[in-house]
Amino acid sequence: MKLSTVFAASVLISTSIFSHFSYAKGRSIEYGEMNQVRDMATNQAKSKYFKTAFKLNINNPDIKPSDVKIWLEREGQEIASAVIDEEGNISLPILPQDEAEKTMLHTNQNKDDVGISLYTDVIPLDSALLKYSDVFVLLDDINNFTEQMAGGFSMFIPSMDELKFTFEAPATITVKDSKGKTKTYKTDDEFVIEIPKKKRWMQSDTWLEFSALPAKYEPIN
Repeated sequence: MKLSTVFAASVLISTSIFSHFSYAKGRSIEYGEMNQVRDMATNQAKSKYFKTAFKLNINNPDIKPSDVKIWLEREGQEIASAVIDEEGNISLPILPQDEAEKTMLHTNQNKDDVGISLYTDVIPLDSALLKYSDVFVLLDDINNFTEQMAGGFSMFIPSMDELKFTFEAPATITVKDSKGKTKTYKTDDEFVIEIPKKKRWMQSDTWLEFSALPAKYEPIN
């Protein structure tokens, strides 16, 4: 099943908010697309630093999160109820895709009052010494995810082939390959370091040593 152009168009607009759904009270949509996204992000992603989340958006100040109910139905029977945490993250089960396409998602609120957005993010790095491939496989996940989300529009979206690290002060990142050779990258005037993804580093025992952990990092092309 191809993902809809609603997803594809939003990929072109933003790398952090891929899609926004609104559901009218008493109406429903097929769960297949959301299920496919959850399966890609949960079961197909290789990087532990790649994160996606469906989040609840409330546009009416009179509505509290506890007022919102989201559930799945198949053949008129409720099969699952969404869990919504304090941050608005929505948890729903991942179903076999053929079952998901026969399942409907419902909400009890009007479309102008409540929406669901799909966010993607990167999880902060957790060590000053990391294997190069463990970090840069993130680019594979992002490129694969974007390609599947965009469908036929993917030809217009450039592949991400570098990571941009931003620090709060001057810093270095040293790449040490399997032969012991090192290459040190230094921050520029904006405390930024950009490192490309290289096949030989991905396929060997290459490591990254950070003089300090970055304040943020992001994929770039």
